[in-house]
Amino acid sequence: MALFQLDYGDLLRPPYRILPSRGWGQCTNLTDEYVIVYGPKHVAERSIFDTSPYVLPPGRITPDRWDCDGFFVPSDRWLERWRHRRSGPRAVKFWNFRLFSVWKTGKSDYRCSWANGVFEPSQINWAVPNLSYSHILARIGPPENK
Repeated sequence: MALFQLDYGDLLRPPYRILPSRGWGQCTNLTDEYVIVYGPKHVAERSIFDTSPYVLPPGRITPDRWDCDGFFVPSDRWLERWRHRRSGPRAVKFWNFRLFSVWKTGKSDYRCSWANGVFEPSQINWAVPNLSYSHILARIGPPENK
């Protein structure tokens, strides 16, 4: 059998929109680092994932009525939950109507409000790349532009 090469931009997806009756989540970045958050599908993104990744600068909050579904833990960071440490890369998911925060407890340890799930790559239909924090910084560019 030969592999059928597929460009994910060829797939049809309905436009993503937040319905008025649907709730939304909001994230506060209490770290001194940029945090990648998962939000509404961006119209320019060609992936088949349910969400799109966005950059949330240190000390910032996602906008009101913008549905933040969770955040990304880079491959060189750890997530502390209930006295357990899990290494990245991981996606941390929150349900609608949740106001949640992300903070650091050490140089490479993240903590967050009670989450509704922590997922490894391929356990959720979100982009969970194998990227370290330094690779993320290289992709988003210098802090003065943010």
